[in-house]
Amino acid sequence: MSELTRPARDGRTKKIPISLWVTLIIFSLVPVVRSIHYETDHQMANVFGTGIALLGCLSAYVGMWIHFGNSALRKGLMVFVPLAFLSVGLCLFEFVGFTGEIIPVYRLRSWTSNSKAQVETVVGEPISARDPSLDAFESTQFLGSDRNGVVTNQEFAVEWGKQLPTLLWKIPIGAGWSSFVVSHGLAITLEQIDDQESITALELTTGKIVWRLTTPGRHTQVMGGLGPRSTPTIHKDKVIAQSAMGIVSCVELQTGKLVWQQDLLKLAGIDKETSEKAILWGRSGSPLVVDNQVIVPFGGRTGDRALKSLVAFDLDSGSELWAGGDQQIAYASPVLLTLCGVQQIVNVNEGSASGYDATNGKVLWTTPWPSNSNGDACSSQVVAVDDNRVLLSKGYALGSKLIELSYSGTTAENQSDAAYWKEETVWANTKILKTKFTSAIAFDELLYGLSDGVLECIDPKDGSRVWRGKRYGQGQAIIVNGNILIATEDGRVVLVPANAGSKGVAIGEMQVLEGITWNVPAIAGPYLLVRNAEFAACLISRKDSGQDAKSVSQ
Repeated sequence: MSELTRPARDGRTKKIPISLWVTLIIFSLVPVVRSIHYETDHQMANVFGTGIALLGCLSAYVGMWIHFGNSALRKGLMVFVPLAFLSVGLCLFEFVGFTGEIIPVYRLRSWTSNSKAQVETVVGEPISARDPSLDAFESTQFLGSDRNGVVTNQEFAVEWGKQLPTLLWKIPIGAGWSSFVVSHGLAITLEQIDDQESITALELTTGKIVWRLTTPGRHTQVMGGLGPRSTPTIHKDKVIAQSAMGIVSCVELQTGKLVWQQDLLKLAGIDKETSEKAILWGRSGSPLVVDNQVIVPFGGRTGDRALKSLVAFDLDSGSELWAGGDQQIAYASPVLLTLCGVQQIVNVNEGSASGYDATNGKVLWTTPWPSNSNGDACSSQVVAVDDNRVLLSKGYALGSKLIELSYSGTTAENQSDAAYWKEETVWANTKILKTKFTSAIAFDELLYGLSDGVLECIDPKDGSRVWRGKRYGQGQAIIVNGNILIATEDGRVVLVPANAGSKGVAIGEMQVLEGITWNVPAIAGPYLLVRNAEFAACLISRKDSGQDAKSVSQ
């Protein structure tokens, strides 16, 4: 039976197609399914909700075919019209990629070349020929010079309710999810230019290219996009960078001249296909410099050379010093922490997080932390809450956990012996700080972060939520002068006070970029650098910069 009946006003019976009821029931399930998954995993709520909506559309189409396609002409139109709309859409629009919320993004096609820059190595003039007054403004690592997402710089004004930053420059840039690092008036990042991965240095105040070093390589993935993922590191007069293809380069800060280079895939004895099968989203670890060592996540395979989690190179020569750990890599960057009085490198691996002896890479302790580097990957940094507790956080419905470390050794030799180390979970909560592309930040005895795209404040004592703010998508956040600065996924910059009483209410925001924005913002003095896979911009936030005090949004 394909139809139900109901009485009409004239007393006759009017038939109601069952397909209509089926379609209505299917569409009514969309908000139900979304509400079930919304709190656990917002991305999956989008996926399942969209899937059910498409099923409802298919049901409606089938019903129309059954009840209205009763002639060859009508059936022909029902085939031709959708195909015509689809063909026109494919001609006019191009697929750009997916947002972090797993929403496809399209834009009008460009019929001209979209190459953003020439592909050649550019050698710059010595820094001494540029403005020396900029030397005091630095941001030398991923997540700031201290690599923890907290920036204190009195040159940077945070009274955005009175005056917003001024845009100094905005330029097209090659694809990639790298952030900027800044030193001696140079802003340095990684970008994709055709089939080359480039370390590019721009003038901080103008955006003009000073030098560029390119290496062959192109990583792309339909969900993760195109281009390099990591952020360079500046150490004194050198810049160290890792490409998405595993090329680690050390170059002169002043000129971009290559000092040394290491190919991690070659060193591990694997090819590109093998590496990208295991590390699907591209190598994302930003280099860490400790005691003249350059440390990056390594990976590899079992076989001729055993799987290693980290590898260290000599900063001056590039020669390999040690390789430690036996876990496949994830997408976070190693950090240097002092825990229980012992300086160590802490890194997130595939399925775990570990502490490593900073001198030889020996594993001190390990805690389970589920992830798959070819699926539900972990991209978030380990966060030190105090001198013996660290926070781990992750998206994909895993949430966060706080672990406490203890050390029972009494001599320097004991520090490298895992038998003297113990880790214990203090609390775990799957509903807070679900940081997908971003990292949590510890500040003033509280934790902050974008949890599944929503700004949250958490009490680290017990993992309870202090407040929950607005949704900003899978963007990035840092803390500057006691305020949370968010680079939203849709290209805005937003400032929110970092305290328990703010309730996440923004004091100012402005639109800066267009397109998906997953890159971490960088602050050097009064300068704010933001970028995504299409554009880079520099803003200045300073009380005497001549900003319009009456404008609080753009």
